[in-house]
Amino acid sequence: MRFAAPGTVRQDERPPVATGIAPLPGAALRVSAQERYRITPRLWPERLCSGVEPSHPYVLTYWTAALGPNAVSELLRLIMAAKRRSEIPHPVFLSVFCREGLVHFHSRAVWVRPLLPPLGRHHVGRLAPRLRQQHRRDLLSVHYPRPIGKY
Repeated sequence: MRFAAPGTVRQDERPPVATGIAPLPGAALRVSAQERYRITPRLWPERLCSGVEPSHPYVLTYWTAALGPNAVSELLRLIMAAKRRSEIPHPVFLSVFCREGLVHFHSRAVWVRPLLPPLGRHHVGRLAPRLRQQHRRDLLSVHYPRPIGKY
C-alpha cells in the first residue's frame, strides 16, 4: 500500500473485491439468516403450572440474567402467541427453552408454560453474588401459586 502525500490520490495495490456477490444456492447460512418455518404454540393448562406471570419483574430480572435478553424476549413472544393462538416463526432459542423446562414438545405440538417457575439452583449458582443475594430476598417476597393437578 502506498501512502499519499497531501493533495494526491491514494492508491491501493490490492486487487478489487466484488461486493455484490450472492452466496451459491444451498450454501450454509447463519441461523438468523435462514428462513424459519412457522409454528403455532399452545398453552399448558394453567392449573398444572406454578410460577409467576411473564410480565412479573422477577422474570425480567432473573430469567434475563440466566438466559439472556434475546432468549427472554423470544420466550415472551412465544407465550403471547400461544395466548393469542397465532403463528410465529420457529424460535431460535426453542432448544434452550426445552432444556430449561419452559417449553415441551408433545403430540407434534409446542406447549408453552403460561407461568414461569423460579430459577433452579444451577442458574442461581451462576448469578453474580450481589444478584444472588437479591434473588434470595426476592424469592421470599414473591407468591408462587401451587399447581392443582398432577403433571
